[in-house]
Amino acid sequence: MGINVGFVGAGGRARSHMRALSNIEDVEIVAICDIKEETAQSATSEFGGTAYTDYRVMLDSENLTAMYVVVPTFAHYDAEILAAQQGVHMLLEKPVVPSMEKGLEILQAVQKSGVLTSVGYQQRYTGWAKQGREFLKDKPVAMALAYRWGGLPGTPWWRVMAQSGGQIVEQTTHQIDLLRYLVGDVAEVHAYYATRALNDVENLDIPDVYALSLKFENGAVGTLSSTCVLRNGGGSNAIDIIMRDMRATVAGNGVTVFPGGAAEVGEIPESEDIDEVFMAAIRSGDGSGIMSDFEDGLRSLDISLAANKSAETGQPERTYFSQNR
Repeated sequence: MGINVGFVGAGGRARSHMRALSNIEDVEIVAICDIKEETAQSATSEFGGTAYTDYRVMLDSENLTAMYVVVPTFAHYDAEILAAQQGVHMLLEKPVVPSMEKGLEILQAVQKSGVLTSVGYQQRYTGWAKQGREFLKDKPVAMALAYRWGGLPGTPWWRVMAQSGGQIVEQTTHQIDLLRYLVGDVAEVHAYYATRALNDVENLDIPDVYALSLKFENGAVGTLSSTCVLRNGGGSNAIDIIMRDMRATVAGNGVTVFPGGAAEVGEIPESEDIDEVFMAAIRSGDGSGIMSDFEDGLRSLDISLAANKSAETGQPERTYFSQNR
């Protein structure tokens, strides 16, 4: 029996998932929903299925096995809860929700239903991230330093704090998630934000530079810097891990150890495709291959939201999950 997939959201990132799914033999895209009818129609003309402008109607009309939710941060309402209640498995693009309250509401529905969930932290599926995790698994980390430096996306809602949550929520969540994946959960965040270079950009009210200090639950400390001011290139991102007598850089080319020869680094394993892994989990009913489920994705968002609160209050903020174990 094939896997019937529906989509909520049909923009650029959703199309990437649609292309991947169209190459998996037993998967059929049967429904695509977007608030813009022309966008939904465009997607169905390319990938098949019925176009909808209301996900409630889609869920009532279709017999879905799985649903992808690929919408802006502010546009998470009750699609996930309704899908969970119908036993529909879900892949959600990050950030999974705009607030911890909404996240906990969805988490409760997911746990009650027992559906499989996956969150779009694609970097966990790369060979270089897996290599970094394997290299660090038996090494005490003293300090981790991560950065994401890049430009300002053209999407209008991205530059509105009330809609996107800012770069730390919407984009640099990938670096936060990798820090969790490599080092462990974060207990406390102290953040400073500012708008220093993009004051003249129309309708922009997000900070353009971000500096975070992190306290990990295992006792390690860390920093994270982020910016969207490099609009003409020059961006970069990586994570440096400080250990006794050595440093390791984890980036797209794999793990590099300084000084050279301080420790052996294994081969970079094969990368996996997040969509293929999710479909395999649905076929087998075994979610062990999913690298980040909804609860795990919510834990990464938790750090971003704590950072935003800290930037507002000027005080360190404990993460929700650290306070409510």
